[in-house]
Amino acid sequence: MIPRLRAVGQDMTVDWVFAMILGATSVATAALALLVLPLVPRLGRPEKAAQGEADMVFLFEGEQLVDATPEALRFLAGGPPGLSDWHRLCALVGPRFPCFRDRMSRLDREGSALLTEAGGSSQLSATWLDGVMRLSLHLPEEVRAQDTPDPQSLAAMAAELTTLRDVVEAMPTPAWQEGEEGAVAWANSAYLTLVRRCQGTDTPLSWPLPALFSPPDKDDNAPHRAVIQTDDGREHWFDCVSVTADGALLRFALPADAAVRAETALRNFVQTLTKTFAELPIGLAVFNRARELVLFNPAMLDLFNLEPEFLTARPTLVAVLDRLRETRMMPEPKDYRTWREQIVRLERDAQDGVYSDTWTLPSGQVYRVTGRPHPDGAVAFLFEDISAEMSLTRRFRGEIETGQAVIDSLDEAIAVFSGAGLLIMSNAAYAELWGEDPMLVMGTTDIAGAIARWQQNCMPEDTGTTLELSRMIRQRKPWSGTLVHHDGRRLACRLRSVGGGAVLVGFRPDCQVQGAQPEVSRAVG
Repeated sequence: MIPRLRAVGQDMTVDWVFAMILGATSVATAALALLVLPLVPRLGRPEKAAQGEADMVFLFEGEQLVDATPEALRFLAGGPPGLSDWHRLCALVGPRFPCFRDRMSRLDREGSALLTEAGGSSQLSATWLDGVMRLSLHLPEEVRAQDTPDPQSLAAMAAELTTLRDVVEAMPTPAWQEGEEGAVAWANSAYLTLVRRCQGTDTPLSWPLPALFSPPDKDDNAPHRAVIQTDDGREHWFDCVSVTADGALLRFALPADAAVRAETALRNFVQTLTKTFAELPIGLAVFNRARELVLFNPAMLDLFNLEPEFLTARPTLVAVLDRLRETRMMPEPKDYRTWREQIVRLERDAQDGVYSDTWTLPSGQVYRVTGRPHPDGAVAFLFEDISAEMSLTRRFRGEIETGQAVIDSLDEAIAVFSGAGLLIMSNAAYAELWGEDPMLVMGTTDIAGAIARWQQNCMPEDTGTTLELSRMIRQRKPWSGTLVHHDGRRLACRLRSVGGGAVLVGFRPDCQVQGAQPEVSRAVG
């Protein structure tokens, strides 16, 4: 037992000695590192940056800001508003690092980039970390020590200020700032030019500038239209817009001369159309895409005895036609199904621009209805009262039929040729004599064709007579003669002018010759 305890004691002594040696070695190594580490050059980092770690660090995944230090967020807040974080950073650092965009576009291939300000001490380092871009913006120590904007922000703000000044001065529309009492505190070049045009070019400008436009209503920045008169006596219209920014009133005047002229022309055109439609005896009804009545003229009230309240309530096409059916102001349908089919056909044909129909009302009135498509799916209907026209047509048709019946009752074969030489009238005796249907040859047969028909049905020895008749017809001179039909009948032919350049040709049996033929036959017998 005693030798074993002695061996255990010796082992414990060895462990303590080893532990003490290991601790001393660690302390010596740490001390040596503290002494040597400041002497080792820092590879890949600028000497200026060794004075302190950068305050602005950005992490971007594409153009999306993933994370940033508080100082970096304050730096981005000074960029142009309305842009994404990436484009705002580009606008801020672009003036100091012109090749920033180009180097960042190649960062995924190069892995890292170091940009140094030309003529300055600011530096920007970038590292590509598996799809994430880490940007570190290093500022000089003296800039961080002072509570002043960094040079990048100052350069960005100066560039933005210059751009804004150029934009405002180049604006073609007047812009100005007004104080609490309505005095002009600032104005752009367009406003100054307008002041010169109002006061005259000979009058020098003085400060404060005159207020050309009346101030807007209190607590009302809604756009309003104003007119001013220039030195040459012309009136110019403007659409004035007011914006309140940081307690100051910014006003803008947009030229509206073209809009006023267009509105005036449109108003005059609408008034002219309104007067024309009001005096038009033809009823006009326009239905929009939803088939609601959006426009009508007073003739609709007179033609269909409709109430103004009904039409102004924007009834549908079906409702209007249903009202006309109820008041018996359209042809009475056989049944309701036929009526619905008629409405569908009317709307479909009007959309295609082919609807045209004549409505004969139970009262005896006759309306011509025409449907025409309009832009944006609208449909317009025209209703014209043609009762007088139809009555006159019927009367003329009756007179023509009566005249035709009169000449058909004559034994003399009559044909009338117009001034153009076309056959415009003939009777039944003419059709029987020459074997022509008047319904087929009317308006198609001319003088030459008729004479050829006569020669074909006459004896050859009478060719000279037909030629003389042809010449006399063309000369419109009175003439009389005889022809011998191929059946042996002798025909007394006469030619008379009947006015309007028309000429009448008549054929009748020669009674004297026909009565003498039996005597000659008996004598020969």
